[in-house]
Order: sequence, then structure tokens, then C-alpha cells
Amino acid sequence: MNVVGYIRVSTQGQAKDGYSLKYQEDEIKAYCEENNLNLIHIFRDEGTSGAKLNEEALEIDMVGLQEMLAHLSFRLSKHSM
Repeated sequence: MNVVGYIRVSTQGQAKDGYSLKYQEDEIKAYCEENNLNLIHIFRDEGTSGAKLNEEALEIDMVGLQEMLAHLSFRLSKHSM
């Protein structure tokens, strides 16, 4: 099964306290290997707070998350044809 990953840290503190992007990436890769999943891409947001949300415009200020959602939407629409 093909899968994608998403990693994010919102503060420098998180990165220093063991939740670094590298740590998250390593955990995702290990999980995929252990479960025979084909990791095709890891999307990332570095130093982005989840609080940056514009509900009226339905926008989230997380470029990596937006890229992942667009990728998944494209792949789903491609397979539904």
C-alpha cells in the first residue's frame, strides 16, 4: 500500500525536546518498514503553529499540509475516473 507522511514542529522547543522533524521522519519510516507500507513522500511544516487558522476563508497557514491534501485529492480523483 502506498502512503504519505506528514511531520510538523511548531516551536523550537518542540524540536529540542525530542519532537524534531528528523525524529518524526525516522519514526514514520520505521513504522512503514515494519508494516510493509510503501512511503512515497513525507510532507513537512517547520515552525508552523496550528493556531494560524483563518476559519472564514477556510485556510490553514501550513504549506506542507496544504500540499499533502492537494496531492491526496489529485490521487483520489485520478483513481475515481
